[in-house]
Amino acid sequence: MAHPTWLAYGFAAVMAWVSGFCVVRLALAKRLSRQTHYDVNLSHVLMGVAMIGMLVPRWNAIPNGIWEIVFAVGTLYFLALSIRFVAIHGIRGIDDDHVHHISHYLIHVVLACAMLYMYWLGMPSTRMSGTDMSMSGTPHGAGDPGLTLLLMGILVASAVWQLETIGEFARQPGVAVGAAIGALGGDPGEATEGRDDRLWLAPRLEIGDHIAMCITMAYVLVLMV
Repeated sequence: MAHPTWLAYGFAAVMAWVSGFCVVRLALAKRLSRQTHYDVNLSHVLMGVAMIGMLVPRWNAIPNGIWEIVFAVGTLYFLALSIRFVAIHGIRGIDDDHVHHISHYLIHVVLACAMLYMYWLGMPSTRMSGTDMSMSGTPHGAGDPGLTLLLMGILVASAVWQLETIGEFARQPGVAVGAAIGALGGDPGEATEGRDDRLWLAPRLEIGDHIAMCITMAYVLVLMV
């Protein structure tokens, strides 16, 4: 399924902004003594750069095989964190306060798996003629429609959930770690136990990055249905 060139460039620009912003976050967090999620921001940088190459393949300077290794490692990393969290708290110990926390790890497992899935399928071409606008590598077809739709549904649901989280921060301006912190991946008891009471660095913008990432991935998956 072909997709408009202008839309590909538009989503690529959004991913460039997300990647650049996450790099700035990583540089400023320590300098300003603010909390941030280093693993999430690094993951967003890598996903953003990779998706720029998917949407506008002539801008992709890294071989697809390298990206596949990167996201395979990312999948294992967030999966290991999920397993560790369950091992520490137990299934019954994952109460309402911990649901967002475990979902933070699991959604990034899904994101990394979605990247691998898209690389395996191959990016559909744009409406611009020429091979420079077709994803390098041999596409494997449309993939499994059920799996594709499932991934899309999870991504859209995560984006909607994160929109609600932005509202939590808006209602509690200046909060160090509020009720919504689990959605960002922090320990819900972290602030109250005095382990780290630093303010978060632009938490709503961090959530916005995640929403943009989910929407862009869902768009690419739409092309593969």
